Amino acid sequence: MVIMNNSKKDDLDTKIALFRYELIVPVLNRTYPDRSALQYFKRIASAPLKYPDGTSKEYSFQTIRYWYDTYQKEGFSGLMPKTRNDKGRSRKLNKTLKNKIIEMKQTNPRMTATSIYLKLIEDGNILKKDISLSTITRFIASKPEFNHIPVEDMRAFEMEHTNDMWQLDTTYCSYIKDSRGHKLRTYLIMIIDDHSRMIVGYGFFLEDNAVNVQTVLKRAISKYGVPKRLYADNGKPYKNEQLPIICAQLQIQIIHAQVYHGNSKGKIERSFKSVKEQWMYNTDFDQFKNTEDIDSAFALYVNKKNNSPHASLNGNTPVNVFMDDESSIRRVEPERLEKIFYHTATRKVANDATIRLNTKVFETKQEYVGSRITIKYKPDLSEVYIFDDDSYIKISEVKKVDNSKIKRKRPL
Repeated sequence: MVIMNNSKKDDLDTKIALFRYELIVPVLNRTYPDRSALQYFKRIASAPLKYPDGTSKEYSFQTIRYWYDTYQKEGFSGLMPKTRNDKGRSRKLNKTLKNKIIEMKQTNPRMTATSIYLKLIEDGNILKKDISLSTITRFIASKPEFNHIPVEDMRAFEMEHTNDMWQLDTTYCSYIKDSRGHKLRTYLIMIIDDHSRMIVGYGFFLEDNAVNVQTVLKRAISKYGVPKRLYADNGKPYKNEQLPIICAQLQIQIIHAQVYHGNSKGKIERSFKSVKEQWMYNTDFDQFKNTEDIDSAFALYVNKKNNSPHASLNGNTPVNVFMDDESSIRRVEPERLEKIFYHTATRKVANDATIRLNTKVFETKQEYVGSRITIKYKPDLSEVYIFDDDSYIKISEVKKVDNSKIKRKRPL
């Protein structure tokens, strides 16, 4: 059993593993834009990378390729750090040159690093022997504001294959009434396949939160396979501690929409517009007693929508386009999928061999007293496990009356 020293280290180790995963997932899913995986590794290694602790670090392409090989052999857990890395960053550019580069990039956002480099040499700002092109490239790459696609340059895009990318979002819907007649806002969480426009997941809820988003995602994956990419909003339901861990285990790359760039989610937004105009505005929500009733009624609409000809699909139906590319669908065994969607936490075991999880107390084993352990659990806490050496050890909530009757060994 591996004993972790403190919660901050646990959190940082997970963030480091996710950092490494995000670098290699385009190669895992073959979604990199370069001509080869080697070119991809070399490109991302050419610029400093923002480390989870906020510092900038540089890695060789061999190191990043090593993480890729490790994930292939050991999965996400293999990316957890085993030793600390030394801090360090390149500082060849002085403040004046940095400001000059920023000014040039702001004046003409389309200027490439090469163009800026040649212009600086031409104007006598730098000498070729003193500053390399890679130094300029790394500096520009370290500035996120220079790496966003301008809104006016965004083009309509479409993935080439089924499950290349899913778009996920939430929209406000009509109210239902509870048993006392109080109005309750409902939310529709929906997922569409970018290639086929097919609705692959949906669910109505009374809250737009992370657990409900994960519920819809798990249903969709169970039925239609695993997407290579998941394109989602920047809100808390989509940007939280648990979703990246879940996606890393499923080899899914998460892409978050740029803030205020709603047009980048065009397909899902148009789908919501169709849902409201074709179904919601023509449906009496007073007939529904709960969200399960809404789901049942909405299922009829989804079935009809997925099986109706679509103009952007040359008159074909979303279902036919989705299934015509069935070879692209990657399935996951139900039991493994269930465990992947468990939430993960670390807890220190108290002297009475218990841990606290979301205000509830669970009993572990005496052998864990004083150590930090990894916990896997369903969000509703109906099932809680100690995760030790890739094994799941089920634990139960402490019943105060029963627990008081247990005779514990006193320390010698």
